[in-house]
Amino acid sequence: MNTPFRDARGFELLATADEVREMDRRTIEELGLPGRVLMELAGAGAAAALAARLGDVPGKATVLCGGGNNGGDGFVVARHLVDRGWTVVCVSLKPGDALTGDARANHDLWVALGGEVRVVKDKATASMRHVIGHADAVVDALFGTGLGRAIAGPAADLIAMANAATDGLKVAIDVPSGVDATTGRVAGDGVAFRADLTATFGVAKPGLYTGPGADLAGEVVVVGIAFPRSVVDGVGASHRLATASGVAGLLPARPRDGHKGTFGHVGVIGGFVGKEGAGQLAARAALRVGAGLSTWATPGDAPSRAPEVMHHDLRSGLPARPNVLVVGPGLGTDAVAADALEVARSDGRPLVLDADALNLLSERDAASAAAGHVVTPHPREASRLLKSRVEEVERDRLAAASALVAATGAVVVLKGARTVVAAPGAPPVIFDLPTPALAAGGTGDVLAGAIAGLVAQGLTLHDAALCGVWLHAHAGRAAGQGRADRGVLASEVADALPHALADLVNGWT
Repeated sequence: MNTPFRDARGFELLATADEVREMDRRTIEELGLPGRVLMELAGAGAAAALAARLGDVPGKATVLCGGGNNGGDGFVVARHLVDRGWTVVCVSLKPGDALTGDARANHDLWVALGGEVRVVKDKATASMRHVIGHADAVVDALFGTGLGRAIAGPAADLIAMANAATDGLKVAIDVPSGVDATTGRVAGDGVAFRADLTATFGVAKPGLYTGPGADLAGEVVVVGIAFPRSVVDGVGASHRLATASGVAGLLPARPRDGHKGTFGHVGVIGGFVGKEGAGQLAARAALRVGAGLSTWATPGDAPSRAPEVMHHDLRSGLPARPNVLVVGPGLGTDAVAADALEVARSDGRPLVLDADALNLLSERDAASAAAGHVVTPHPREASRLLKSRVEEVERDRLAAASALVAATGAVVVLKGARTVVAAPGAPPVIFDLPTPALAAGGTGDVLAGAIAGLVAQGLTLHDAALCGVWLHAHAGRAAGQGRADRGVLASEVADALPHALADLVNGWT
């Protein structure tokens, strides 16, 4: 195991299947580091990760080996587990004489050392079910990042047996078999190994943090296999995983001699008749994240509101003082709402566009409709902007986020259990922060207000989106006191934002 590769800002690098294959090729072919050395490091690191998870107490392990290099990794894992005192059985999809290269060499070494291999012929057997079901650990080394088809036949049988086993730690090698390393989809909508722990090699893959792959991977541990940093940078990793240190480094400075004018002013256009709460939540969140002032703008007289939030009547035009505007929470989609959106879009100030503003934009040509602004769609709103279906958005959230950037020219916050932030000219960032407590009305309004509050304090739109998503997720957890996954109110999430900020500044991860 090693410290994952990170970029200059502290975000973890994520590489697609093609990128990792190219890193592997350059390391072996151009730098001359033998592939068998990489395989040895991978297998040894995976065995160490497994042992660490179980307290390094020896037990019985069953290693499922495929016919390619992933299977070779499995034989290395088996050997290192034996060295740690484990009793190990390997179940292989192919006999040794059908293997090639480094996989064959490690199979033969395993056998030469007295290791047991049970070869699957026409189908998995009852004895294989037994050694899988009664193992303290089941290791999936069937298929790696190169799989592009649905798993069927004996391999599917072995995976089903492993998934049905009620005891034993389930460990995936590199990626769970059946999971697309890039998108997180299950290949061909077939079966996939459900892991408790995934030991991924060299650089983590985005498919381990999005789509079904995020749930199938379990805990992800990166195992170093001697990829030089120069190779990783030369190939380039196209995605990022948000980290506490990376986000903390983006937080705006808070000078001790600052005053309310120092920390910016957020205007919220929304919360029109019948949906007043949405506007108030966004305005409240802007203050809770540190903005100095917040104004709620509606077409009419001042409604009842929190005493800290000012009000502006839109019948006299937009409020002049705010330096950033939130448009959309509780806006509605009638002619009055549409006019308010168009006035805001032509104003020149940065906008955070959410909810009904996105629904109104989806009725227009989306091209460059939000360029220079932030959009915060949930999957259904995203599907409307892309003129697609929700299922298509969820099938590949990373592709959907990039498509939204191309269509709108905006910084995109594609909301969900694992939110994606994408922006022109920047790698998409995944937030591995599933927070069920946020599945409640109004929490999206809180996120929009929090992002605007950070923009008001001087952050770029992209940095504000990154910080806002992180703080919002942790505020949801804090509002549930780290235990409740339901019953949390949006106002409680807004009020927990200062706690999330304090925890981040103080190094909470």
